[in-house]
Amino acid sequence: MKVIYMSHRYHTNQTTIMKGWKENGHEVRFLSQYAGKIEDYAYVKPIVVGYSALFRAFDYIYINFLRRKDPAAIDMKLKLGIPPIFKLAKYIKEFNPDLAIIRERSIYTICMNAICRHYKIPTIIYNLSPVWDKPKKMDLAHKIVWKLTPKYRITPTNLVGIDFTGLVKDENAYWAPFLMEPQLPPEKKTYFANDRINIFCIGKYQERKNHQMMIEAVEELLPKYDLHLTIAGEMSNHFHEEYFKKINDYVKAHKLEDRLTFLVNLNRKEIAKEYEKADVYVVPSTGEPASITVIEAMAYSVPAISGSDNGTASYIDYGKTGYVFEDNNKEDLKDKLEKIICDRDNLVKMGAAGYKHVEDNFQFKNYYEQIEAIRKRREQE
Repeated sequence: MKVIYMSHRYHTNQTTIMKGWKENGHEVRFLSQYAGKIEDYAYVKPIVVGYSALFRAFDYIYINFLRRKDPAAIDMKLKLGIPPIFKLAKYIKEFNPDLAIIRERSIYTICMNAICRHYKIPTIIYNLSPVWDKPKKMDLAHKIVWKLTPKYRITPTNLVGIDFTGLVKDENAYWAPFLMEPQLPPEKKTYFANDRINIFCIGKYQERKNHQMMIEAVEELLPKYDLHLTIAGEMSNHFHEEYFKKINDYVKAHKLEDRLTFLVNLNRKEIAKEYEKADVYVVPSTGEPASITVIEAMAYSVPAISGSDNGTASYIDYGKTGYVFEDNNKEDLKDKLEKIICDRDNLVKMGAAGYKHVEDNFQFKNYYEQIEAIRKRREQE
């Protein structure tokens, strides 16, 4: 089968999916709107299609003049970006795929979906909206969007958090989980380097990643436990730099320098080394669409903790491979962290359970089954 993807960028969480397609004898091509700062091209190098000339001019004015003080201004193009139509159509026609998988509902998606319909190429949308969610909005604007974008979708998010209360299932959505290759089995992992518990976090240096709350939680546990926190984050604009200075000033003011390490813009090999040294991994963020790092940590036999406002919090087998804490609740974060660090033998058992969890539930076959389910359903229509 020939499969073509389109996304705003080639994210690291796509790497194992691309590997799965290729190793199982399929041909895959990846189109992206732009190239990210840190990307892994081990299996597929994306073709950057970009934006139309008119939109590029507008985007420049919007970011640098109209919204120059807004850190979220750069994200406007994800919904409203307009592709170079003929260039995009050329790439699709030349590859002639059996299936197109398109990221998010946006103007870009509407354009690509129209091109694929013209060439009679089946499409699936890929987004992070959960399978189980609040009822769909059915006002006129949303109905138009549903009509112009693919009917069926895959999502790595089953639900946000772990509570199904008040949620309804989208019958056209299929849970196709993030994939992760097992990396470090528990029998080969060394825990408790320097005879202390080493905690690891990854996240851009921005407010919603809750680094400050994470640091304070660790600080308040230090009288009882020997801990070290390592935070690895992206710093690619002045907003990140300002936030980094804020949390770094806090660390210095509270004399926590020997208990905390900040790392900036690590590549994949450098991140892998940090997982190898970690004993516990934490996603303290709020408003986290879907962090692949919870299973990335488990792949290194590291138990994971996540805030409830994370689309992959349900990847954690609660109490067996890690815990989920209440969103933005430092006390609950401390409680869940202490449940793991208070018993080193149990921490190791949870790490081993996480590794097995990844082996059983987050491999290419789990993803491919959902693609095939959609294809069969489409054939029966």
